[in-house]
Parts: sequence; C-alpha cells; structure tokens
Amino acid sequence: MSLGNFTSPAFGYAFLQLGVVVLFLVSAWRAWKHSSARLVELLTAFLFGLLLEQGDIFLFGTYRYNAHWVLLGDVPIAIALTWAMIIAGAMNITDALGIGATTDDRRQTAKGIKVRRSQSVVLTAPMADAVWAIVLDLALDAVAIRLGLWSWTIRADQGWFGVPWGNFFAWLFVAFWFSFFTRRVRAQQNGKRWQWAVPLLAFGGLIATLVPFVALENVGALPFVVDDSSRYHNQVWIIFALTLALFVGVTWRALLQKRVPRETPDHWLLGVRLVIHLLFLVALIAAGIYLTAPLLLVVALAMVAVELVFLWHWRNELRGVLRSLPLVRKKNVLTRNSIRGIE
Repeated sequence: MSLGNFTSPAFGYAFLQLGVVVLFLVSAWRAWKHSSARLVELLTAFLFGLLLEQGDIFLFGTYRYNAHWVLLGDVPIAIALTWAMIIAGAMNITDALGIGATTDDRRQTAKGIKVRRSQSVVLTAPMADAVWAIVLDLALDAVAIRLGLWSWTIRADQGWFGVPWGNFFAWLFVAFWFSFFTRRVRAQQNGKRWQWAVPLLAFGGLIATLVPFVALENVGALPFVVDDSSRYHNQVWIIFALTLALFVGVTWRALLQKRVPRETPDHWLLGVRLVIHLLFLVALIAAGIYLTAPLLLVVALAMVAVELVFLWHWRNELRGVLRSLPLVRKKNVLTRNSIRGIE
C-alpha cells in the first residue's frame, strides 16, 4: 500500500466517518448506562437526523453531499449520527445548567426533593438547546463547503459565505422541535414508547416553520418550483438574526435566574462538541480559508471560546470524572504507596 492511499480523499472520508461511528457508539453506551429512555432519545435523534436531511434534500434540493460519504438514501449515515450527538449534547448542557427549572420548581416528596417538570422546562429549555446547536453550525458550515464535504446551490457571495440563511434558521428549529417533543415525553409517566414518534412530530414542526422562511429566501427552493439561485434574497438574514436574538435573549434571561440542575454535565458530549469545533478550526487554518474569509476565523474562535466557558464552568466535575478513570485511580494508588514507602 503506497503513501498516496493514506492521503487520498477516500481515505480521509473513511477515517472521518469511522471516527463519527466510534464517537456515536461510545455516546450510545453512555446513554444506555444513564437509562434505557436516554438511549431511545439518542436513537430517535439519529432517525430524526436521517429524516430531516432526506426530507430537506427531497423537498428543497438546496444542497448535496460529496460522493465519498457512505449514504443511506441521499443522507450520509455519519451526518445523521452527528446530528444525534449534537442534539443530545445541547439538551444535556441545558439540563446541567438548570435552564427552565428555577428554585421554585422543587417540591418535597417522600423520597426527598424532586424537580417538577414545569412549563418553563418545556418551552424555555428547547430554545436554549437551539442556541447551543447553532453555536456549532455558525463555525463549521461555511468551512465544510470550502472543504467539499457538501455544496449548496447558491453562489459563494450569497448568504453567509455561500451558506443560505435558511440553513441556520433550520438549525435553530431542528434542535427546538426535537427537544420540545422529547421534553414533553419526559414529562409523561411511562411515556418512553412515545419517544419513537418524536422524529415524525419534530419533522412536521420543522417543515411548518421552514417553508415560510424558504418562500421568502428563495422561491426557487420550494417543492415543485424550478430552481433558480438568482432569485435568492439575502435580506432574509434579518429574520434569522431576529429569531436568533429572541432565542439568545430567552436563554440569557433564564441563565440570570436561580436555577436547579436537572442532571450532571456529560463531559463526553461536551468533548464531542469541542472536537467538532477544533477539527473545523484546524481545517480553516490549514486550508488557508481564513485568508480569504477572515471573519470565519473570528467566528470560529468565538464559538470555541463558548465551549471553553462550559468546560471551565464545570471544571470541578471534570476533575472528578478524570480522577474516577481506572488509569488515574491506579496511578494515585501507586503514588500513595510510594509515599508510604518513603515514610
């Protein structure tokens, strides 16, 4: 086997997709350790990823994937797996921060204090989840198209460096609708089986939200309308900006309130997010993309900073996780035994 085989695009895509599969399998194992319900949530998020991608390509046809991806229909399996981890990670951040559950949401039970599933959890939390999701896409999509991972039908001087504003608008509501219905299922007693219906419900909500935006952005992207990228209206960025401002405002207001975490931070999913950021940041610099689009570098660094804030906020929990690792525990035992031997 020659060195050229390792530098070929096919090898790069194979390595990338294998890495995604490994990350997902570990995420699934950790979800199963948490609860069977959490594993079902992750699996349905994967199904939702397949459905939303296939549905978007079929209905709007505004983008296509590189031929090197392993596809299920028109959708790379690795992309759907990544969607699942992104959504799960966003929901965990919101729950670990206690967004949507204030100190007033606690009630005394025979078994102790329990957090009540209030309406604020069902409404505010999905908006926060959407913010954590868009933090990723603002940094990666414009880089991905320059790497050839996928391509949009609009020109590079349209939208956000060649990415339609509708894509970012959709990212907000992909996370919002899946989280909204999943949190409704969580609020039900013995409602786990209803989680399997969430992908369809969330997709319905997404399409209902997205079609009006697409109609304003590019009527040629609507179903059964002849595509014409010259019809693209860049002014729709204002609608996206106002929507994002609303979601960020609700999230910020929730952060300023007294909160009760609903679960511990999942440092694995936080790590997956950081890996995605760093992967595209390195590509942005190594491929010289920042030279022609320096603003992308600024945005990428800002989004990495957001991830580092999460890690800093939960640094004590992270230390505890690291200390609990078998290798670290063994090292600590050996160190203590060595100290006793010296004494």
